[in-house]
Parts: sequence; C-alpha cells; structure tokens
Amino acid sequence: MLAWMAALSLGWLALSSPLDTTWNWLFAGCVVTAVAVAIVLVGRRARARRDAAAAVLAAIDASLAALPGDIRSNTALVLVLGDSPDTLTRAFGDAVVRITDAAIWVRIDASDRLAEVAAVLKQWRLGQGPEAVACLVSADQAEVSSTVSPAPSPALSPAMATTLWQWRSTIGAASRAVGYPLPACLAIQTAEADGPSDDCPWFQIATTPQGGDMLDALALQLASYAAQVQPADRAARMYRGARLAALARWTIDTVLPALQQDQPDRRHAGPPLSLWACAVIATAGAPVAGSRLTMYVTRQTSLAPQTRDGRRAAFPLPDALARGLAVRHAQSVLPRALAHGFAWLCVAFCAAAAASAWQNRALVARVMADMAHYETLTVERDAARRDALAVLRRDREELDRHARNGVPVRLALGFYRGGTLREPLARLIDGYQPPPPPPATIELDSLSLFRSGSATLNPGSNRVLIGALDMIKAHPDKRVLVAGHTDSTGNAQANVRLSEARAASVRDWLADAAALPLTHFAVQGYGATRPKASNDTVAGRAANRRVEITLVPDCRDARGGDPATPGHPACSFPSKE
Repeated sequence: MLAWMAALSLGWLALSSPLDTTWNWLFAGCVVTAVAVAIVLVGRRARARRDAAAAVLAAIDASLAALPGDIRSNTALVLVLGDSPDTLTRAFGDAVVRITDAAIWVRIDASDRLAEVAAVLKQWRLGQGPEAVACLVSADQAEVSSTVSPAPSPALSPAMATTLWQWRSTIGAASRAVGYPLPACLAIQTAEADGPSDDCPWFQIATTPQGGDMLDALALQLASYAAQVQPADRAARMYRGARLAALARWTIDTVLPALQQDQPDRRHAGPPLSLWACAVIATAGAPVAGSRLTMYVTRQTSLAPQTRDGRRAAFPLPDALARGLAVRHAQSVLPRALAHGFAWLCVAFCAAAAASAWQNRALVARVMADMAHYETLTVERDAARRDALAVLRRDREELDRHARNGVPVRLALGFYRGGTLREPLARLIDGYQPPPPPPATIELDSLSLFRSGSATLNPGSNRVLIGALDMIKAHPDKRVLVAGHTDSTGNAQANVRLSEARAASVRDWLADAAALPLTHFAVQGYGATRPKASNDTVAGRAANRRVEITLVPDCRDARGGDPATPGHPACSFPSKE
C-alpha cells in the first residue's frame, strides 16, 4: 500500500502537477523519503510482533502437531489474561497453550504484548484472527485493608482497578491490530475452605440486563443447583450459593462498571469492553482473611469468613462458556488491500482532475488575456502590436501542437477547452495589417520659407512646416533627413553652403517643435546638383529651389551603432553624388 501510494503521488507530480519543475522534484524527493522511512518502520513493527509471539507460536505448533490439520481453523482460539502471574500459573501450570474440547487457550503473561500476539496469530491462522479474550480474576487475592473492621464499600483496590483499566487499553489495541472488536469473557473465581464434594460449575451473569435482573437470574441458577442434591449436601451448596451471590453482586457493583463504562478520570484507559460472557466459580482453597472481597462477603451474608490455611486449587478455564463462541471465518487481506488501493486511486484521480481543471482555466485565461491585449493596441503603436502578435503566434503554436500530438495529461481528463480558441486566434493573426508606409518625402518650397539668398526662416513659415511636423510625430521610430536644394544661379559652392544652412534652419525648428534631440536629424546641402527641372526656365528654377524632408530607418535599429553625428548623414541616409 505504501508503494502504491508513492507511485500515485509520483505519477501525479510527473503528469498532472501545475507546480514548477523544481518544486516537483523537491516534493518527489520528500515522497520517496517518507515512504522509505514508513516501510522501515512497518518492517520493524512486524519483526517486533513476530519476536513477541515467537514463543507462543512455537508452543502452539508443538501442541497441535499431533492433532488433525483442520483443528487450527475449526476450533476457537482464546487469548487469556490474568490479574496476577499466580492466576495464570494455576490455570496453565508451566504450559503456554491448553487445548480443550471447546477452545485453544493461549496464555498471555504480559498484557502489553496482547496486540502483537493477536496480530501474529491472525497471520498464523491465514487471516483467521482470535475469537475472544478471556480475563481471569482471582477475587480473593491478598488485598489487605487498612481498617480493622470489614469494609462496607465494594470499591476496588488500586491494584485491581489498574489491572482492569490496563485490560481495556490492551484489548482495544488488540482489536485495532486484528481489524475487528475482540469480545471479552470475564471469569471470576473465589476460594472456599469447606465446600461440597462435587466440583462447582460456572455460574453465568448476564451482561445485558442491569442490577437486580442480573442477580435474579443468578439466584435462579443457584437455587436450582442447591436443589439437585440430597439433603446431606444441600447445606454446603447453600453456603456456596450465598458466597457466590455475594461475589456476583461485588462483580456487578465494582468490576463490570470499570470494564463497561466510561472513566473520565482515566483518559489512558481504552474504550469500554464488549463482554460476551461473565461467570463466577468457587474452587477449593482458603480465602485470604484480609482481602476486600472476604470482608465484603462477610458484611453481605453475615457468614463467618473461612480462614483455614490450605493449598489453592487450580483455576478452571471457562470451557463451558467457550462452547457457544462462534469461530471466525478467515479474512484474506487481498480484498481489503484492493479496496484501499482503489480508494487511493480515486483520490489520485480527483487530485489529477482538480489540477487539470485549474491548468485549463489558467490556459484559457492566458490566451484570452493575450488576445484582449492585442486588440487594445492601435495602428499607431505598431511595434507593440508586432510584439503582441508574436505572443499570439506562440499561443497558436501551442494549441496546434495539442491538436496535432494529443492533449497532455495535465490538461486532459475532459477539461481541455483550448480547441475553441484556435479559430479566434487565427482570425486575429491573419487579420494583422501593417500600418501604411510613411510618405517618402515632403517637399517644401524655399520661397515660402526663406527670402532670396537667406537661410533664416520667414515669420510665417510655421504654417508650411506643420505638415512635416505631424509626419515626424507619427513616426517617432524613424530618423529625419533634411536636404536643401537650390537652382544653378550663382556660385556652385555658395549654393551648396546656402542649401545646407537652410536645411539646418528647418532641422532646428522641427527639433524644437517636436521636442526631439538634434541627433534624431541629419542635414544635407546639395546645392544645384540634384535638379528636378531644367534651370533654363523660370518655372524650372523655382521648382529646384526646395527643402526635402525624408523619414529613413534608424541605423541603430539594424546595426546597434551610435547615432549619426549632428550635421552629417546617418549610415542609412543618402550621400552626395
């Protein structure tokens, strides 16, 4: 199960995780480490259980070696706890296992090992766990009272109370270890010095009725028991019955509440026990005079305590009670493991579906945000439009790849919606139109800007330059070439200087009006070297006197160089012929 959970976790991280690759590797390392540690701990726990139950398993194998093979599965297996080592010794002697007609009785010397032994015995019986736990109580143990007079209170001694609370805790732990609640059988024994010649049977106390109903049912059993003999033995049986009735009341008033009721002052105690049987019996032996039970029985019955010394008889196992104990069926671990594996698979699928839904939502939101951003850009912001268009093309390539190669697992599981975005993406990309190219040249008549032979702008020349200024502002990414031209009248060198001076004047006005640095402009004086018309006519000479303003690409955009030196042509500006 641990390996299966680790495989599901690593598969989710590899195929469905929305996290970054670094985080995926980090979590994968944590998963592998945690599972490795858990496997080591589970292995140690299993070895500890096997070691704790090794002696019990060896004794069971030795005891069952000579019996038929089906005895293991057809006979009830009962784990036996005792309130003291002496109680278990009187019940088992030196043996660990006793086999009777009704059950296989397994001795548990340390109650804190009950869970380990129960789990290992379930494996030994191939999935068929123990049927019950029997709790043996020697009621008249040496619980010497601090008072001289008989104690009227039926309260438990601290040692007995601690033992009962430990049984609740250990039986609860054993129930969790085997996977089902283990029923408990409470067998309480008292000693009698002078009893009838026959052996005393077990007298059962009902565990479902309360108070007087229990005692009334027991009284009927004791009356029937006393009436079944000759008058010579009837007195001894009546004496035994009175003591057993007092023992039953003591059990109902003290022992059963400690096992079956919540104990707010004992939080470490386990859950209340489910008793399938509770019985009392009297055996040969002398009761301890100072025990709480002896004093309680004396107070309840007014019978003199029996204090004669004598050897205590063996503690008979409650074989008669075990005859009605149903044998459990073997439970294979495979169906339970498959159920747990399927449950974890469902959890992993839900986690993968949640991750897929989240990533598909993020994909749709991202593509739609890219499309909305592109649509907000106007034609004048063509550079930003081209950048947004490149993002849209990457989005379309991603969606086309999903359509061509299949949707990846992280986006699949029925949540993929990227296919519906391909068509609107294609429409936006195919609908892109570059802005119209800027006019190649704006030509200005020199006579409208300057007086004859002057390079100073006329006062009314602003209106003529407004069109050129608007063109420059509309294309801030272009550099500006201002070229001056003259006719052929006069000295050629003087004409070149005049044309360059006029270009510089126009350049200065445009730079100031557009708030652009002078490095954004270049000036060129051509004189009469580039006529548009013949200089032989008045109209031709007027056409040749002009200033041309041209937008050209910035050489720094293509070559990453420095801007052109002010007053000189840029690398992309036309040069003199």
